[in-house]
Amino acid sequence: MERPAASAPPPARAPVSVAWSVVPVDFTVVKKGPEMAMHDATGGLAFRVAGGAAGGTALFDAAGGVMVTVRTSGQGEWQAFSGSSLEQRHIIFSAKVISTSSSRKEVHVFIPPRSSFEDPKPSYRLLGSTFRRACTIIKGDSIVAQTNLLYKLKKTIYSRRKFRVTIYPGNDNILVMAMIMTFFVEK
Repeated sequence: MERPAASAPPPARAPVSVAWSVVPVDFTVVKKGPEMAMHDATGGLAFRVAGGAAGGTALFDAAGGVMVTVRTSGQGEWQAFSGSSLEQRHIIFSAKVISTSSSRKEVHVFIPPRSSFEDPKPSYRLLGSTFRRACTIIKGDSIVAQTNLLYKLKKTIYSRRKFRVTIYPGNDNILVMAMIMTFFVEK
């Protein structure tokens, strides 16, 4: 009597990408000077911002891989590149400070090839205050993400070292974190 062949185990599923989400995602950011550590809701390290090997500032994943490198390209202008490359063909976005005051900063972000500094309509607008750790990222008429200080009940003094980033559904977490990095780290 022959034994029936054992059924093959189902193929392994590819891991689900965490770059896009269907629910709002919160990250807690701890800023120490020009460096930042971004933790997910479980407290695990998700991203880290530090000086990059290629110059400029880099966004690292939890394993230490360079995801985005941002460098200054002029007074109040930056360019973000994929990985540690600084080649124009690897550019993700360009950012430019439009207005700044002691209480408000506005940055326009242009995603190539559809937009540039000459284009009057940016792909994204970042509005807020670096002092208050407040930033709202807007695309068209929609809010993409927001940052705010972590408040605790019955506490009168708040740390500006820690703040929250909320990324709304349908947005790329890596792109948003790169823009947040540009807003709070680059001067």
